[in-house]
Amino acid sequence: MVNDSYLCRESLIAGALTGNLSDDERQELKQARAADPTIDEEVDELRTTVERLDAADITWREGSVPDGLEERILAKIAEEDRSWSRS
Repeated sequence: MVNDSYLCRESLIAGALTGNLSDDERQELKQARAADPTIDEEVDELRTTVERLDAADITWREGSVPDGLEERILAKIAEEDRSWSRS
């Protein structure tokens, strides 16, 4: 399972790439970067990827998710969790 600190880290990196960080988030990112220098490497790598996609004129398009897909996935996860706990 993914922990909250990982999700927070990824959210801050995404915000840094898109320029959508609040002042508090910028400060949080600054502190995270001081504690984990790999964040800078990841941001640089992702920026390079974005630049390459821009140069290739490739754009991201949000697709629609089929009705009920999320519920089916969550039900399957719950089913797998139950089978593991019985083992």
